Amino acid sequence: MKRNRFVIALGLLAMTGAVLQGCGGKDNGNGASSPSASPSASASGSAPAESSQTPQEENVTLKVWGDLGNQAVLEEPFKKINAAFAAKYPNIKLEYDFAQNDQSLNVALQANELPDLFWVQGDKTAKMGEMVKNGFLMDLTSYNLDMSRYSESEKTYCTVDGKIYCSLPSFFDTNVVYYNKDLYEKNGIQAPTTWDEFVQGLDTLKAAGITPITLAGKSEWDRAWPIFAFAPAFSNTALKAAQAGQGKLTDPTVAETLQAFRDFVDKGYFGKDYLAQDYAAAQFAFTNGKAAAIIDGTWSNATYVDSGMNLGRFSIPNKEGKKVVQSSYSNFMTYAVSAKTAHPDQAVKYIEFLNSLEAQQILEDAVGLVPTLKDITPKDEGVKELAVFDEAGVNIYSVLTALSSQESNTADVFMKDVIPKLMTSAITGAEGAVILDKAATYPAQ
Repeated sequence: MKRNRFVIALGLLAMTGAVLQGCGGKDNGNGASSPSASPSASASGSAPAESSQTPQEENVTLKVWGDLGNQAVLEEPFKKINAAFAAKYPNIKLEYDFAQNDQSLNVALQANELPDLFWVQGDKTAKMGEMVKNGFLMDLTSYNLDMSRYSESEKTYCTVDGKIYCSLPSFFDTNVVYYNKDLYEKNGIQAPTTWDEFVQGLDTLKAAGITPITLAGKSEWDRAWPIFAFAPAFSNTALKAAQAGQGKLTDPTVAETLQAFRDFVDKGYFGKDYLAQDYAAAQFAFTNGKAAAIIDGTWSNATYVDSGMNLGRFSIPNKEGKKVVQSSYSNFMTYAVSAKTAHPDQAVKYIEFLNSLEAQQILEDAVGLVPTLKDITPKDEGVKELAVFDEAGVNIYSVLTALSSQESNTADVFMKDVIPKLMTSAITGAEGAVILDKAATYPAQ
């Protein structure tokens, strides 16, 4: 994002966060909103002069940016969401375009030409807070959004300095192993209950000439999903301690997390062509049966369901058999309003609609995410399978973001330096942990 035009752009660009793809994933990716009467409020939160027309009466057009990186997943549900909104508010026209990625958002911030609404990642990264500090987002607090359906952690996701800045999250993102049940059954493998069973199954598949796990080595975020999944299983306690300043990233379990990823490389579990493979190619290798599994976000569930394969899902168990998963709220429906919008009241109507059960159920029925609100009905049994885990653990990217400073972006070091070196067997897990430790800024005790 950015600060004083160009300076702000450079500062926020350095804090690029997880498209936790959704990030989902957060992750790519990578912790779960509502309508009400809305008093008028200006971009700064103070009440503007009363309009002679209500938001329903005044004909306006709102420019909205959708998530370009997840257009394939989100295009159909957002057509339905936006059509339902138009039926409710016929005088508010939406120009909804899948135009937003990190680059386009940074350009818009630098030029101070944001759309009326655009998606944000809440407190998953530092970006929304930076935009708030530099006056780019409209404070929604005075609109008294109905947040009665939401937990405190979901409200916190959208809160900066005690004020609300986006629609609230209602779905949970994590990383799971999607697997081909036919290939597993053919080779006598079942969904594992311990880490050792998981690895033994991979050895069996490799011996049968099947790529155990396909990996998008060319994609900065998608190649990171295995470590995002391993981290809470191996080092949840150590990562929480490091974030609190009560431990260090040189903890042996952090090194073990990173080494597990390198071991998968060295043992050939990712096949032969993973370094040159992009995300689409990795997904195709899985859906066409060349690879037995892929580690991906819950946000990609619909893609694999639509392939028609005999699909299974499991969270990675640790050595004791406990399934501790990366936790992150989905940003598929978390939108903010530009502080410079000419139509704040109407923009908040869209925020309110995204917070509604009606809009959330449309997304659930289309994509099959893990709901965090009890009144959202899971799409099917597959969604329930995604939610089978014992504990929601830390998101390693969020931990490393918290340990970053203006001088050293620890999360960036992880994504751009440590993971590529592990993936090419240039460093060990212990060496990677030392690199992260040197880049980290721990909170003072």
